[in-house]
Amino acid sequence: MTRKETKDKRVSDILDAAITEFVDKGYESASMESIAARAGITKGGVYYHFKGKDDILIKANERFMEPIISFMADARSLPSPADGLARYIRNYLEYWTGHHRELIFIFLTLTKTMAEPGLWRLYSGYTAHCTGFFEELYRSGVQAGEFREFDYGAVSLALMAALDGITAYIVMDDTLSPDRAIDCYEEAFIHTYRKGHP
Repeated sequence: MTRKETKDKRVSDILDAAITEFVDKGYESASMESIAARAGITKGGVYYHFKGKDDILIKANERFMEPIISFMADARSLPSPADGLARYIRNYLEYWTGHHRELIFIFLTLTKTMAEPGLWRLYSGYTAHCTGFFEELYRSGVQAGEFREFDYGAVSLALMAALDGITAYIVMDDTLSPDRAIDCYEEAFIHTYRKGHP
């Protein structure tokens, strides 16, 4: 294992430990000492990689955003913007349905967003990136003749809010069917705007 691989693994271990501590104890009750103990390293070892709990919080959230960014690349690889949007919605909902622990962590960190400027910037940037991605696909779909003309800026924001909103129900309701939700999202945010749709 190279030095970089060793460092990456150590950082990943610390993040995993911190996420567990935050979810189990809450952000305020978790300490750098308890994170270090769970990760199997010294507190100094944690501070070598992170400035403090807020820094860990930001890095953990960045890591959870990586799969979502990859779903965007996957969607863009399809020749049809409408199919790309459908692929993204499916990937997004199926991913979070299988990652309850990560969702709980994100909900816990949302309470820190107003107090932590770095976290606020991260979430603001992520939201802008996602809505910009939706606008890009809708615009391309209009240009390709798949979608009729509509206010895709407003619809992109609504889609972002709807996808964010359902994640709470994914955590609260174990019986929620991704397939049923996917069908509803496709009808509301794709088929409704297709050319020729009644």
